[in-house]
Amino acid sequence: MAKHVSADQVEVARNVDLIDYLERKGEPLKREGRYYRHQVHDSLVIKDQMYAWNSRDEKGAGVINFAKMFYGMNFPEAVLDLNEQGYKVKDNVQKQKPKKPYQYPFQYEMNDKTKAKGYLTNERKIHPKIINWLDKKDLIAQDKLGNVVFKWKQQGEIVGADRQGTSPMKDGRMFKGIDRNSHGSAGFSVDIGKPNSIYLFESPIDALSYWSIKKGKLQDTRLVSMSGLKRQTMIDEIKRMGKEGHKVNHITFCTDNDKAGREFAVKYQNLFKNDVSSNYFPKEKDWNEDLKKETKLSKRRNPFQPIINMDINSMSK
Repeated sequence: MAKHVSADQVEVARNVDLIDYLERKGEPLKREGRYYRHQVHDSLVIKDQMYAWNSRDEKGAGVINFAKMFYGMNFPEAVLDLNEQGYKVKDNVQKQKPKKPYQYPFQYEMNDKTKAKGYLTNERKIHPKIINWLDKKDLIAQDKLGNVVFKWKQQGEIVGADRQGTSPMKDGRMFKGIDRNSHGSAGFSVDIGKPNSIYLFESPIDALSYWSIKKGKLQDTRLVSMSGLKRQTMIDEIKRMGKEGHKVNHITFCTDNDKAGREFAVKYQNLFKNDVSSNYFPKEKDWNEDLKKETKLSKRRNPFQPIINMDINSMSK
């Protein structure tokens, strides 16, 4: 029984056209307008990559999920089966239009970063030495609206950016966004030493919060924000590490401690061998909540304790 498949194999499998897959399997399908109906199991209908087997109350989307449901395969078996025949890929992959190249808007960047740094230090409790190091490496900025800008850099080039508001909007919410035309599968990342492992987070602030908690304990690793739960960012970061000459010995999923975060971590951790991957969830909802709680407890225990020194000599040059 197949137990492990590569991230590349998963990406190939998920883009296989469901109708082409079933027709090559010999399933008798009949087109009815925009739908296809199975001629033996006539309550099974398919539209694009979605399916509904009404008599069995089975509904879902995606060719991998269908193979698991209809043929009783497990996840690795379905992925390998979908990689075997050179199936047609779904139309939206074939016809996808190229995006305009990303151009970082330098004209909106401010020389004064007081508001951005103050927000990260005072509101988010990120360690001041981390913030100063990020500033020196041109990985953070402040725009004209006072937002913190987290720059996505690859080989020294800015390929995208997250923006985090520092003041509430009229509706009370904090602005949070990604620059238009940012590289779709890139993200904010930081190298600590010479990386041979990857830690995956849902946001730049979570990654920096985790670093603030661990302080000097993190060695030779890359912290990566997926700006959500983006499988392709994980895949591309592993590839990028290899292209840059870094061997990936371990992958740690540090997603949020909620249903979506836990499911993502467990699902994709299962693609790798146990000795090269693990998951590590925060005690609170996310790593920034953990950092805030730890900072508060630390001040209660010793209100006169100075800021703990952080050794930044191990950070990437």
